[in-house]
Amino acid sequence: MPADLSKIQTVFFDLDGTLIDNFRAIYKCYADIAREMGLVPKSYQVLRATVGGSITMTLSKLIGEDLADEGVRRFRAHFPEVMFEDVFVLEGVEWMLKNLRERGIRTAVFTNKEHVSSVALLDYLKLSPLIDAVFGTNLPDMPWRKPQREYSEYVLKKMNLSAENAMLVGDSPFDVSAARAVGMPVACVATGTHLPEALIECTGSQEMIFPNMFALGHDLFKFIPHN
Repeated sequence: MPADLSKIQTVFFDLDGTLIDNFRAIYKCYADIAREMGLVPKSYQVLRATVGGSITMTLSKLIGEDLADEGVRRFRAHFPEVMFEDVFVLEGVEWMLKNLRERGIRTAVFTNKEHVSSVALLDYLKLSPLIDAVFGTNLPDMPWRKPQREYSEYVLKKMNLSAENAMLVGDSPFDVSAARAVGMPVACVATGTHLPEALIECTGSQEMIFPNMFALGHDLFKFIPHN
C-alpha cells in the first residue's frame, strides 16, 4: 500500500535477499545435510527460489515433508559452521541505513531467519551499529513466521508503533503479505529470491518495486544519490 513518508518512524527490513546475500552458505548447509541423509541435492537456483518462508518450509519443498523435521534439526546444527561463507552486504544497504539514521528514522530487521543467526551475521558484516532492533525466529516468546499476522503485530508492539508509522522493505511475496496483514506500507527490492515481474504480480503495482536499495532510497525517500 502507498506510504505517507512523513509518518514513517521505523523501516523494517527483511534480511536475506534484502540487506544481505547469504544464499551460498544456505545452499552449502542444505547440500551437506542432504548428502548426509543419502539424498542428491537440488541445484543452487532451485534452493534460491525456495528460500523465504521458513527453514521448515524450505526443506519440506527440497527434501520432502517426511524428512523435513530431521533436515531442520541437522540444518540448525550445521548452519553456524558455514553461515559466514561467501556472505556479503547487498549494494546500497549501508548507504540506505545511514541515510535513514540521519533523517531520524529507526531501522529494524524483520526476518524469518533464526534470531541468533541473524544477530551473528549482522555483527560479522558490521551492520549492527546501523540497526536499532533485530526480530528473528526460533525464540520462546515468538513462535510465528512471516506472513502470519501475529508476527507483524509482535514487531509493531515491540517497537511501540502503529502500522502507518512503519514500513517494511523486503524481496518476496512473504514480505508483502506480512505488511498487508496489518496494513503496513511495503516496498520491495528485486535483489533476492523473486524477479520484478513476480513482485509486481503480488503487489499489483510497479510503484513500490525497485531494482536495488540505491533506487529505493533515491526514488522513494529522495536521498541524495551516492557517489
